[in-house]
Amino acid sequence: MAQLWGLLRGLDYTLFHWINEAWANRWFDAFFPWLTDLDRNKVFLWGALPVALAWWLYAKRGRALKVILAMALAIGVCDAVAFQFLKPLVKRSRPTEAGVAMTLRVRPPGSYGFPSNHACNTFAGAAVLGLAEPPLLWPALAAAALVAYSRVYVGVHFPADVLAGALLGLLIGGAVGAGLVRFGGLSRSSR
Repeated sequence: MAQLWGLLRGLDYTLFHWINEAWANRWFDAFFPWLTDLDRNKVFLWGALPVALAWWLYAKRGRALKVILAMALAIGVCDAVAFQFLKPLVKRSRPTEAGVAMTLRVRPPGSYGFPSNHACNTFAGAAVLGLAEPPLLWPALAAAALVAYSRVYVGVHFPADVLAGALLGLLIGGAVGAGLVRFGGLSRSSR
C-alpha cells in the first residue's frame, strides 16, 4: 500500500511540475494569478458581479433568487466541510511547504492544502447553476476548471488537492442543485 501511495504522490508532484513550471508562459503568468484572486478583485466584487446578479434577478426574478440562494448554500457547505473538517483532518502541506521545486505566483495561503476550497466552491456553484439552468452547465464547469487549474499554476495546490475539491464540490453542488430542481419549483418548461 505504501508503494501505491508513493506512486500516486510522485504522479501528483510530476503533474504539479508540468503545470506550475514546464507549461508556464507570460500570458498564463498574467491571467491565472488574476483569476485565482478574482474573489479579492474590487472591480469584480463591487462592479461586474452585482451588475450581473441584478440583471439576472430582473430577467428571471424569483427563479434567479432561488438559484442564487441554492448556490450560496452549496458553496457555504463546501467551504465548511473542506476548510473546517477535511483540511485539519488530512493536514496536507501546500507546495510551498512540501519541499518541491516550484514557482509561487501569488501570496501563499496560511492553511493546509487538501482539498482546495477554490475548486470545491467553484464546482459546487457550477453544479447548482448547471442543474438549474442547463444551457449554462458546460460554461460554468469550464470556468470552475479554469479556477481549479489556476490554483496549481500559481503554486498554492497540488493537482490532487484541486481534484478532490472539484469532486467534493460536484457532489455537494449536485445534491443541492438536484434538490432545487426537484423541490424548488424549477420545472423543465421554465428552464
